[in-house]
Amino acid sequence: MLNKGRLYVSKLKESVTLNKLPLKEYPRPNFVRNSYFSLNGEWELEYNKVDELPKSYSKKIIVPYALEAPLSGINYLVEPDDFIYYRKTFKYIKTRKNNRVLLNLDGIDMFSWIYLNGKFVGYHEGGYTKFNFDITEFILEGANELIIKVKDISDTSYHLRGKQVLKTTGYFYTTSSGIYKPVWIEEVPEEYIKGAKFTAHYDNNVIEVEAFSDAEGKLGIFVDGKYYEGLMNKKNLIKLENPHSWSYKDPFLYYVKLFFKNDEVSSYFGFRKIEIKRDKKNRPGIYLNNQRIILNGLLDQGYYFLGNLTPSSYDDYEKEILNLKELGYNTLRKHIKIENDTFYYLCDKYGMLLVQDFVNGGTPYKFSEVVLPRVFTPFINKESWIKEGMFGRKDKEGKEEFIKESKEIVDSLYNHPSIVVFTIFNEAWGEFDPSRLYSIFKQYDPTRLYDTASGWVDSKNSDFYSVHSYTIPARKRHDKHYARPYFLSETGGISLKVKDHSYFDGFFGHGKAKTFEALNKKYFKLYKKLYKQLKKGKLNGIIYTEVSDCEKEYNGIYTFDREVLKLDKEKLIELNKKIEEIY
Repeated sequence: MLNKGRLYVSKLKESVTLNKLPLKEYPRPNFVRNSYFSLNGEWELEYNKVDELPKSYSKKIIVPYALEAPLSGINYLVEPDDFIYYRKTFKYIKTRKNNRVLLNLDGIDMFSWIYLNGKFVGYHEGGYTKFNFDITEFILEGANELIIKVKDISDTSYHLRGKQVLKTTGYFYTTSSGIYKPVWIEEVPEEYIKGAKFTAHYDNNVIEVEAFSDAEGKLGIFVDGKYYEGLMNKKNLIKLENPHSWSYKDPFLYYVKLFFKNDEVSSYFGFRKIEIKRDKKNRPGIYLNNQRIILNGLLDQGYYFLGNLTPSSYDDYEKEILNLKELGYNTLRKHIKIENDTFYYLCDKYGMLLVQDFVNGGTPYKFSEVVLPRVFTPFINKESWIKEGMFGRKDKEGKEEFIKESKEIVDSLYNHPSIVVFTIFNEAWGEFDPSRLYSIFKQYDPTRLYDTASGWVDSKNSDFYSVHSYTIPARKRHDKHYARPYFLSETGGISLKVKDHSYFDGFFGHGKAKTFEALNKKYFKLYKKLYKQLKKGKLNGIIYTEVSDCEKEYNGIYTFDREVLKLDKEKLIELNKKIEEIY
């Protein structure tokens, strides 16, 4: 079945050039081991309604692109009752006989069963969390056959799904089913480092290093030109001499080597802290390394031209980050999806602050319940207004799954200094017990700030007074006590469809402009009003909607293919510089 009009309506009728070995670079920059065997590239594929491994495969797919993405070569809209079967044959020779072999699967949406050489290896549930299996007992010297069975029920249940839907609207997009992130193999010693955490105790000039393993023993730590000896599975404190802070203006990274028995891992950390405190005028603000800042950024859906949730190459990440830095933005709000690790590394490297959303789930949301709070915010903006199950989260299993998988996401992103804010819930999508969840995650990772329910009913516990405002884009804060920084976490959304760079039928935006001149007039008029609030210290952050057009949504400052910047570049740079100079 074709995508029923979801495919790009013009250019995609032409041939799409498929990269037979995409995203082949080492995929985990924050935890590098000298062992890597990529399984990206061409796989055999079959899909049907039968829960039985096929005897033959009639199609070819390019991994890691979802079946719905043109770059996969498939362009098939997976239905909830479909089963997807991938088959890959490969030759493998172990580098050392006593090594363990791990199969890493960075993203498969939504349920997956793994088979190697006819034997069942394991099962995983969840489309946004990484997983791996020890395949030492399954892999053979020489020829191997890997089969992955996948089922994706998309938005028909309570599972985490982000903005993926079977029936697209203006601001919900095409599903991305199956393997959509790298698949790769690495070798490790019998006793090895499973992970590491670096925690900056900023005011004490101390970095805390904690590495994890199933085994115990001495841990070697090489950092800042010196070797230290610590213990595995313990918190090891290292005093840094004249530490060099990480910031978006000066994104300095400390590179680290960890040694444990026969294992060696390379990593890095940024030495920084983020906090909320008041200035001399008693105004609450956001402080990075004791310096007040403004989060001046864009909403980033993380959907890529031809690749859906997956970029065509890691160059897409780098080019976009550098372009936005050049324009003077300092923040991206990564909206309800998790990127490949390389994206976060590049934000760390180049100094792009991130507001990272957790991924929403829940049963279908009622229009009145998720819209009324925004329209009548001044009147019903109280957590007591939220009733059990009101926002699609009455099921116990869904609540437990959300907490579990969100913790896994926090763990996987812990070492990235660029992430300064986590968004627990976007608006009311799958929201439940917001104050309780704030407490859970604030305790779980206290190195970040938390926007509990971005833009919606104000939670008793949140680090921000967070508002989404499109009907009145320059909305002033209307809480009485000014207890927390005011964060305009979504605004703008002015749409312009650019000829020859618009690929979907339909037209969605929170405002419309017919010409480049009209769009620029509206954008800079909005920021003229917002600048006054920033200057007075009453507004502490702005997230404009959005980086690029996305399917039927045409409110990006760039077109979906990232080829056209709709705003006046020089004027934009001048404005963002002016905002940067407030503090």
